[in-house]
Amino acid sequence: MTIRARGRASVALLAAATATSVVAGLFAGLSAGAATDDERAERASQRLGHQTLWRESFNGLAGEVAASGYTHSGPKGWSVEIAPEMSAGGVDDWRGWTFTTREHWVAAEDQMRHRFGRADDVIAVADSDEYDDAPGAADRYDTTLVSAPVRVWGHDAVELTFDSHLRPWTGQTATVTVEFDGSGIQTELLRYDSTNTVNNYDGTLANSTEALRVDVPQGVRQAVFRWRLDAPRNSWYWAVDSVSVRTTATPTPPVDEATSLWVVSDIQGHPGDLAHGLRDLSAVRPDAAGMLMVGDIVNSGTTREWQEIYDVMDGAQDIVPDEVVAAIGNHESYAGETWETLRDRFLQFASRDRVWDEYVISGAGGDVPVLVLGQEYPRPPEVGMSDEQVAWFESRLDHWTRQRKQVVVITHFPLGDTVSASWIPWYHDHHERNAELTAILGDHPNAILLTGHTHYPFELGDWAVQRRVPGGHPDGFTAVNTGAMHVEWDARGENTSGISEVVTRDINRGLTLDVYADRVVIEARDFGLPDASGDNDVNEVVRRLEITNPLIHGRPR
Repeated sequence: MTIRARGRASVALLAAATATSVVAGLFAGLSAGAATDDERAERASQRLGHQTLWRESFNGLAGEVAASGYTHSGPKGWSVEIAPEMSAGGVDDWRGWTFTTREHWVAAEDQMRHRFGRADDVIAVADSDEYDDAPGAADRYDTTLVSAPVRVWGHDAVELTFDSHLRPWTGQTATVTVEFDGSGIQTELLRYDSTNTVNNYDGTLANSTEALRVDVPQGVRQAVFRWRLDAPRNSWYWAVDSVSVRTTATPTPPVDEATSLWVVSDIQGHPGDLAHGLRDLSAVRPDAAGMLMVGDIVNSGTTREWQEIYDVMDGAQDIVPDEVVAAIGNHESYAGETWETLRDRFLQFASRDRVWDEYVISGAGGDVPVLVLGQEYPRPPEVGMSDEQVAWFESRLDHWTRQRKQVVVITHFPLGDTVSASWIPWYHDHHERNAELTAILGDHPNAILLTGHTHYPFELGDWAVQRRVPGGHPDGFTAVNTGAMHVEWDARGENTSGISEVVTRDINRGLTLDVYADRVVIEARDFGLPDASGDNDVNEVVRRLEITNPLIHGRPR
């Protein structure tokens, strides 16, 4: 394979960047109060996507929750309603919607409660199962969480979003409604019951996000939202967090106005799957500006395995984008040779002299910064990083935040409590500096983290997550599972301490990214399994995610 020149940032530029976080100052400069008239006019002209009009994290209740582990008193303007028969008995902690923490909730019992990895400090929980664990519990669990009034005047439509962790049960119903201007008329926006969920466990509804369009009648000033869980006694639960109301997004521009990227990972010794996936990616994004390979490109790191990948890349050189950006995975260093030998084979393929670096990929939608993180030392831990790499990472995120640019970050292993399976202990802390990296990213809502390794289904509710960090930006950062080109895994078990994993099927999957000036659109694609000829007729979009740039779409009013 002929290695093409890459878009690596100059060493002088990187050395000039400071490692000190400047994020607080950056966001202060973007606020409406600090902007000049010209800046405000420029920002108004750039409001092409979502704007956050209102948000509630429940974290303002942290002091009250810390005293006893929970409270039934919500934020200002919020209320909790329960059916009268529930007031006499049952467990007080869970008598109707409760404001608590994931830790307090899981301490009652795990039973998949710990999987709510999106939880940010205080959350709202309705739990029929735990309420029933004391005498006098009502035969039916019926409770409603009522929001404070939200100003929606002047908008034809808004979007209600919230993080959600729902475990269904036979006869259990979860609904969201809206009422305008105290009319007494509730319009249903969402309903989950036995007709549209998988009872007992539904992976699409666990650790997920809901985004509900709300049409606003003319002349309406305020909206009140209600979350109701109505269930037979000893059913399951619903947890909610990070509620916001946003403007609806403008239509996505055509793909030919974007800088497009291909994303693959976890090939693991299956070069035929890679070859087939590249043909499918070329069929849908023939003019892509770059390809990101998010680790486990080979199975163990032998010379023969790498040669198979070189052969595939050489055979596809007429369709593969000019910029190929690779991150190191764990499978690159499993052969029985020294760490340095195996690392250097990866670096030769990646055409660079260190496992971490920066690329700027140019296309029709403008420049796309890509930051690559990686393991510097022999395991354990799986991803050991130097102070130099972490300081560089923070400084480059700060730099692109000052430019108001969305930035793509790739690293093979997920960070804890982000995408599917990252709540499992053996994935949660693979990064030696997991907490530090998560805190850094949590200050940068323009960051989009792409990770592989887990091989978990795109269909799960936490395929992609908005990960919020206590003390960080209220939007957090976005993390996305890249899927895999070789076999799919999933978790089995009620409790995190006894969780197991199984291989569910053979797969061949990847992503496309279309980067515009104001948003990034990600499509999770299924390429299907190659037949005897090496091809098939499958090239389908399984999931689609649109991430608007919060640095140019304004701040909540």
